[in-house]
Amino acid sequence: MKRRQFSTPGFSGRQRARGFSMVELMTAMLLSLLLVAAAVSVFVSNKRVYSSTEGLGRIQESARIAFELMSRDIREAGGNPCDVRMKVVNVLSDTTNWWAAFDGVTNSGLSGFADGGLTGSTAGTDAIRVQFFEDTGLVTSASMGSTTGTLAVDDIDKIEPRQILMACGFFPSTVAPVTDTVAIFSAGKGTGVITHATASGNARDDFSDATHPTSVVFPTDSLVGSLRAMEWYVAANDQGRNSLFRRQLTYPGTAPVMGDAEEIVNDVTSLQLTYLQGTTWTAAPTNWNNVTAVQVELGLEAGDNRAGGVEGQMINRKLTHVIALRNKL
Repeated sequence: MKRRQFSTPGFSGRQRARGFSMVELMTAMLLSLLLVAAAVSVFVSNKRVYSSTEGLGRIQESARIAFELMSRDIREAGGNPCDVRMKVVNVLSDTTNWWAAFDGVTNSGLSGFADGGLTGSTAGTDAIRVQFFEDTGLVTSASMGSTTGTLAVDDIDKIEPRQILMACGFFPSTVAPVTDTVAIFSAGKGTGVITHATASGNARDDFSDATHPTSVVFPTDSLVGSLRAMEWYVAANDQGRNSLFRRQLTYPGTAPVMGDAEEIVNDVTSLQLTYLQGTTWTAAPTNWNNVTAVQVELGLEAGDNRAGGVEGQMINRKLTHVIALRNKL
């Protein structure tokens, strides 16, 4: 049987084998390029939005951490575990170092430094130093007995030589009316007792300015506090950018010194501080004892998110937080 051949009407064999023309190929390529360009544009745009969002999120998280940690320190300025209204007896012989001057009365435990004034801080940035006494968890296990007696405690290992301490004299109600007193002194260590001899850095070994009956000078269960101090400032980090740093007071055994710098938050470009003195905000208080709040302004940048910024610029933000001093409320 003979197979019948079919042909497409109007097309010759050569026409049926011809393929795409140059115009058709160019048109197809142009359309493909347009689609690829649109896809690339969408991808780049989405990546930039993602980078910007990530950078802003990092800035907000850094600010949250910085403000939270700074608030914990600053709000405690000038505080003590006793009562800020109590009479203070300071027997430290040192009248030069800043940590010796604090008494919670004439020295509020707060001081600021402008334009790189704190050692190690970056020019053009502010810094702040905070001091307060914190509860050590120790109480006296026996009455001091006299103005020169030792303070017996259950755990002498919590005390370091030359540590600046505060003893809180809450006196029994059976004693004739007297003014409750705190004594600030440099500690020595004995067997189960805290000493306060002149050899430990005190001007004298007694708390004689505390005008109390000898038998009740710092009775049993008197609180013992320890001086804490920290400095907050901006300085260069190991990557060549700036970070927010903190230093804390340490007791290596000879005298109190500021410890090593701790890098708290990186990519901090500026730190500016203003203080509420009375009803006025000022960058330079005339009386630090009248400061009741601190306004902290941090400048931050998304250090590795330059592509997510505007026209390739780094993402920068300035954020502000107000911190009230707890012992001044």
